[in-house]
Amino acid sequence: MQIRMAGVTHIGRRRKNNQDSLFFDEGHGIGVVADGIGGRKGGEIASTLVVDGIRQAFLGSEVIRHEEVTPFLASAVDTVNANVFGFGRNNPEYAGLGSTMECIFFSGDMVYVAHVGDSRTYLYDDGQLFQLTLDHNVENFVDRGLVHRDSLQDPGIRGAALVKAVGLTLRCELDICRIKRRPGQIYLSCSDGLTSMLDDRQVAALLATHSGNLQKAAGVLLDAANDAGGRDNITVLLARVEGR
Repeated sequence: MQIRMAGVTHIGRRRKNNQDSLFFDEGHGIGVVADGIGGRKGGEIASTLVVDGIRQAFLGSEVIRHEEVTPFLASAVDTVNANVFGFGRNNPEYAGLGSTMECIFFSGDMVYVAHVGDSRTYLYDDGQLFQLTLDHNVENFVDRGLVHRDSLQDPGIRGAALVKAVGLTLRCELDICRIKRRPGQIYLSCSDGLTSMLDDRQVAALLATHSGNLQKAAGVLLDAANDAGGRDNITVLLARVEGR
């Protein structure tokens, strides 16, 4: 089964610079979306370090066997996290920089998604849109009992604030899920500049209309987010599983 990919990134309508970064390679079946933490200096540096680090890890490796994918992803993110954390430590003016990360990797008949932060990855299949990732923010973690609000350094912190991101701490915990791929599936990885402007129903409707042309679909999603206000940087990565 072949993989087709398309992606776009845009500054949006209200930000002064684009702190999102994007990389994808159809031939290697790898795609990465990263979103520098908003409001912090150096977000674009953090997201670039994430994307470049993951790209180098994959393109510089030998063939990765199926049983090696999960530990390989964990090791790659550990290295990238150390690089981002170290950059902040060695450059005090950028202290606290960090980034989200969505990494999608196709290996054999499986799809692997590595996730940190509040960027998201979805599966669009048979006309249905499924969110594969959990936003790593205060609201979700408190609601699910994964963290007690009283234990937070700032108990009054807003619900959308990130609990996890690449580079924030010396160690980075990531979520990894895997799905059996089949022809017709479309995977969408995106920064929250898309999902904060469009709800899942709107995204599904646009994919239903434009899924035959991935590049157009990515552009249509981006334009719709901008038309809805474009409050943040917007990055869209689409990957479709072609027939056997």
